[in-house]
Order: sequence, then structure tokens, then C-alpha cells
Amino acid sequence: MITRDAYGIPTIEAETEEQAWFELGRAAAEDRLWQLEYDRRRARGRWAEVVGEPAVAADRLARRLRLADAAERDLAAMDPRTLATFEAYAAGINAHVAEHGTPVEYERGGIGWEAWTPRDSLLMFKIRHVLMGVWQYKIARAVLRASAGAEATAKLDPTPLPGMRVTVPPGGRVDGARADLLEQARADVEAAAGHLGFLSESEGGSNAWVLGPSRTASGKPLLVNDSHRALDVPNAYWQAHVRCPEFTVSGATFPGLPGFPHFGHNGRVGWAITNAAADAQDLYVEHFDGERVRTAEGWAPAQVRDEVIHVRDGEDRVERCWLTPNGPVVHGDPASGAALSLRWTATDGPCEQFGVLRRMLLAPDVRTLLDGQDGWVDPVNNLVAADVDGHLGYLLRGQLPARDRLAATQVPVPGWAPEFGWRGRVPFTGMPRTEDPADDLIVTSNNTVTADVRPFVSHAVNDAYRVERIHELAAATERATAADMRAWQGDTTSVAARRWAELFAGRGPFTGDAELARAALVAGRGDLGPAGTTGLVHACVRRELAQRVLDQEIGAAARAWLMKCGLPGLPVVLRRWFASLTWPREDRWPAADLSDELLTDALAAGWRRAREAGLRPWGEVHRTAARHPLHPVTGAEFDPPAAGIGGDNETIQNGAYGWAPGGSFAITNLSVYRQVLDLAELDAAGWVIPGGASGSPGSEHYSDQLTSWQRHELVPMTPTTGAPTR
Repeated sequence: MITRDAYGIPTIEAETEEQAWFELGRAAAEDRLWQLEYDRRRARGRWAEVVGEPAVAADRLARRLRLADAAERDLAAMDPRTLATFEAYAAGINAHVAEHGTPVEYERGGIGWEAWTPRDSLLMFKIRHVLMGVWQYKIARAVLRASAGAEATAKLDPTPLPGMRVTVPPGGRVDGARADLLEQARADVEAAAGHLGFLSESEGGSNAWVLGPSRTASGKPLLVNDSHRALDVPNAYWQAHVRCPEFTVSGATFPGLPGFPHFGHNGRVGWAITNAAADAQDLYVEHFDGERVRTAEGWAPAQVRDEVIHVRDGEDRVERCWLTPNGPVVHGDPASGAALSLRWTATDGPCEQFGVLRRMLLAPDVRTLLDGQDGWVDPVNNLVAADVDGHLGYLLRGQLPARDRLAATQVPVPGWAPEFGWRGRVPFTGMPRTEDPADDLIVTSNNTVTADVRPFVSHAVNDAYRVERIHELAAATERATAADMRAWQGDTTSVAARRWAELFAGRGPFTGDAELARAALVAGRGDLGPAGTTGLVHACVRRELAQRVLDQEIGAAARAWLMKCGLPGLPVVLRRWFASLTWPREDRWPAADLSDELLTDALAAGWRRAREAGLRPWGEVHRTAARHPLHPVTGAEFDPPAAGIGGDNETIQNGAYGWAPGGSFAITNLSVYRQVLDLAELDAAGWVIPGGASGSPGSEHYSDQLTSWQRHELVPMTPTTGAPTR
């Protein structure tokens, strides 16, 4: 039976486990059928059949990735119980369609229904995570390196923040032939970004923290999270409850997946994840001679096949897809003699990871939950957990390549050179893990996982300002409550903005517009709340400062390219670099060495930009701008309402925006799922998404959680009202 609460969030009550998964599939189809269709079509490279020419580039790249092949391997490797789970879920989806038909989006998209299969669930999961990897960072670094040289590139990858690990890239410039290949890769990714959803994942962030019993009023752990992505329509996450004799679970999952890998609780254990930006993807420069590819042992045949892409209101395209010993060719044309291939743990062989999903639901405590992650491959996440007995834990969950050389963690490397190959995977026992730390606190906000050289985790992590702010709040709170956690989730104090304010407090006074900006930032003390103008002034000045400092460091041409090109990954590179200006180095901030001339010029220009925007409250200009996947066909008809918030990418209340001076402050990345669990009283838990349970435009539950989300409120996780839907 399916019942729904006041927000339309489903509860599944079933007499058997098989029936539970069947009904969850049925509920997912009722709420999010078009989202299921969108995900599997973009994974299969069939989105151009719906929206036409604008999706061709994305479909070409999706075909090259060969995700369908990988899904078939995963399906063949499933154990019988897991396969039965996926089959029951698919049967539930198909049953809903058989009974109720398809929503209006199918008619507007010009397509019909094709039965859902377990393979489609695997495809959906892979397309949402191939784009969360680090390969776009490597392309970004390599293109910058090719155009501006190693010295300029190094300046954007400065001395690491305390605790961060840096791997020095290979020296020298990239030769002309390889530079052309990298430029083609950049163009491929930019063209595909809109429909493949790169921007949904490349800035993927998140906060998750757990306070142990000694830090809480209840004497039991508090587990908190909010996941950061672009705002999909409908929202990436879908809330649900499932109850059957074998288990009970409440949490957020991806529509299309029979499990709760990221967020939730089973009545005894709660869990949450953040993106570790872990390096499980390497790019290889491949040399070709006809249909042969160069390897360490000599020339070997590549696998080649042609695939037809059907285009709505357009001509069919034929895409030649290549497979090398390192992986599929993703960029470039092998006929030219060179191309880039991608090796990714999730497609390098069968993933037997999906049995982990059930083990999570049955885990009675933190240790069992963490132990049960053995076998998980991708995505590699920071997993935090707490249980009703007062234990807490952390695990870097997933598999990392075991590499002899770390050059490939920075840029594409020669595919024929054996020193850049993999020698298996880092063992489960070698992954970073901790339980019941002495300070009773675990925080992860995309900061560096470990300073150890091995295992190598990532060279693409974000700045550490959010994690620093969470530690500040924890230190200032003696016995925390769930209400405190909700307040922390809405915190708009930027440690970085506060440090700029402290810097400006010690400089000047200046004159004219520069002094107006300086005084406003000093008075704001780093609080980027939606009701004040500090957020707008800080954002405008930050852009102007970045432009001027970058002009000095790498030259105006390279800076202009960085700020204007659409290559995913570059905003994160810029954020890390800019954050380093106010990170202490031997008790001094690099920003303190900036001249008064540069500062006054940037302050005055920033003030003029803020005035052009009307000097309005930050929440009036810093707004969501979500678009429905059918926007190219339907325009704004299915787009949800916009909402303004405070904060930026460096605050706990996340809200990233672009870097180009004078550009919009439309939010590119934000919190898409918030959850607060008090392990002393799980019935009082709360959650919220910036949208609604239903993906159907016109439904009362299409965006009915948006206002609560905007106000940093949570809706009750435990249903208090509801009626059967069938």
C-alpha cells in the first residue's frame, strides 16, 4: 500500500520485501516518470529524439562513453537477491504506466513509453555520477596549460591549504598537436554540458557532519547533511519511506534506484554523504594508426562500431565509437591519429556494488554499516554515520585506482606508457576510516580527506571555508539540539568574506565609490544574508578583485578565457584559487600584500556593479533559475518558480554563481536535500528539498517545499497525515 503525507511524500507499507520494491517503483513512476525517462535517454544518447539538434553533442558524448555496455556488465554480475530487487522495482514502474499511462511531457516530447528494465536503473545511476568525476578538471587544467603554460597553471593551483595534498603536474608546455586535441575536448564538453548535466555535477558539493553524545543536549548523536548540486527539474532527490518485515527506511534516493545509498536512516542507524571529488577517472592520450592503437606492447586493434543518433526534426547522425585497452574514446577523432580515452572504475569492469544497498537497510549499528560498504565502487563518497547507541563513524566509500605514478591525477597522460597504468584498486582496508573520534565530531564539506600520500584521493577538492565555519559553530555550542542544526544549515556567514572585511578594516579610509564599498563590507562582517546588501557588494567586489589579481598573475587573455568559457570544472578551480588569498600562510594572508591601488580600483568597480544591480538585498538578485528538461521545446511553461537565498559557495547555506564581472548572480549550485536526524528521537527528524515530491507540472506537490527550503525550515520526516492512494 502507498500512502502520502501532506507534502505528497510516499510511504510504502508491504507484507514482503519484493512487494515493497514493487510499490516503491510504482510510487516513483507516479511522481517522477518523466525524470526517469530523461535520465535513461541522456545515458543512452537518445535525448536528441526529444529536443532535437541542441542535444546532439550530448548524445554523441553519451554514446562514446558506452554506459549501456557497462550497465549490461553490472547486470550480469548481480547476485540473485539484488537482481530480484531491481526486477521488482522495474515491474512497479511498468505497472503504473500500464494502469495510468504517461504524463503530458511524453506528448510534448513527441515520444512513447518503452518498458523500464533493471538496466535502465543502472544507466540512470551511472549518468548521474560519470559527470561527478574529475575528468573535466583535468581537461580544464590541460587546456589552460596548453594556452598559458605551466607557470600560469601552477599559480591557479597554489600551495595547499593546511591539510590539503598537492601533486605537482609534469613540467613544460603541451605540444601543439596535443593542444589541438585538448581544445577539441574542451569544445566537446562545453557543447554537451547543458543536456548531459555537467553543471549539475561538476560543482557537486555538500555538507555532512555528526556530533557525538558529549556535544548534544539529548546525549545521542545529531547527524546533519545538505547535498549541493545544480537545481534539476524535478529535484535530483526524491523522499520516501519503505516498511516491510525485513527493514524500515526513510530517506532520499534517486528516482529509478531501489535503494537509499546517500541519505536516510533505518530506525537504528543514520547515514549521509558528501562528494569526495575522488580521482577514479584518468584521461589518456591515444595514438592511432587506422583502427590500431598504440600500447605498451606495440600496436593493437581497437574496437570500433557505428551508432545512429536520431534527431527530432533533423537528420540522423552516425557516431563512430571507439574502445581502447584503456577505455572508450571520449574526445577527438582517432582518424586524425590522436584522441582521448577515459578509464573509470565504474566502467572498467563489472560493478558488483548494488548488494551494498540492502546491507545498509539491515545494519544495526555504525560499524556494521561501514563494514557493509565493502564492494562499493562508485561514486566515491565521504560517508558519515551515527547510531542510536551513540556511535559515530566515517568512511571514504568506494574504490580508487592504485597508481604508481600520480601525473594522471592532474592532466591527460600517454596511453601507451606503462607507468601510467593502474595496478588494481586500493583495498577496502586501505580506505580512510574513523569511528568514535576523541572530540566526538566528524565534519566533511568537500575538504581534503587525508594528507597522506597513499591512498591518493583527489587533487580537485574545494576550499576549506565551509568546514571551518562548521567547526566554529560547534566550538561555540555547548550542548547542541536539532534546532541548532537547522540554524547551522541556514548559516550565511562566509569566513572568507569576513576575512576580506577584516583586511579592509585595516586599510583606508579611501574615497568615493571605493570607500563606500569598503565601509559596506566592513560593516557586513561577512554575513551574506538574503535581507541585506552585503552579499551583493561582496559578490561584485570579489569578481573585480579576481579579475585584477588574475591579470597580474597569468595575464588578461588567460584570465578572460577562464572567466568566460563554459568548461565545467573551471569555477571550482577559480574558487580554490581565490579562497587561497585569505587563507593564513605563516600567520599572514596573501591578500594583505595587495596594493592600495589594486584594492581601491576593485572596490570602486565593485560598488558601481552593485549600484547597477540596484543595491538590492542579496536575496532579490541571488535567485534560483531552474529549467525543465523540456525547456528547449516548451519554453518556460514547465519551469518552477524562482526563490532567492543568501550565502555563496563558501557558506554553509550554499549558493554558487558565475565569476564574470557584470554577469548574472543566478544560482548555479545549491542545497538540493537537507536532513537533520536526532538519534534520540528519530520520529522528530526533518527533511526538505527545493521543489516537491511530484515531478508533474501543475501538481500541488510540484514545488510545495520550496518556501520551507528558502526559509531554512524542514518538513516533518515522520508522516503525520496521509491517505492510501490505491
